[in-house]
Amino acid sequence: MSAMFEFPGTLTRELFVRAVDISESGCLFVSRRRMEVGTIGTLRLRLGGEDCRDDVEVVRCEAVKGTPAIYYVGVRLLWTRPRQAGSVRYAVARHVTESNQLETARVI
Repeated sequence: MSAMFEFPGTLTRELFVRAVDISESGCLFVSRRRMEVGTIGTLRLRLGGEDCRDDVEVVRCEAVKGTPAIYYVGVRLLWTRPRQAGSVRYAVARHVTESNQLETARVI
């Protein structure tokens, strides 16, 4: 009788998407593939010239009306690692702070 071992498995798939809206808590993007709500993944993107990534969970996936295979996908950023340099949450927070400082400088 052979010994049976249980090991967790991970199925990975790389998808290219276009970000529509992004915040410190989530992101809305457009995808050519439908995604199941509850799917966990890693979002990697370049924001302001900086490569960043965070783990995400799909919370919404809706077909774009009038198109055969384009979907709006909403994800929430998971707190699986601290908000630090290299994370999406850190890059967004820094970008918002810099934008607010520029707006304040223009008003003066």
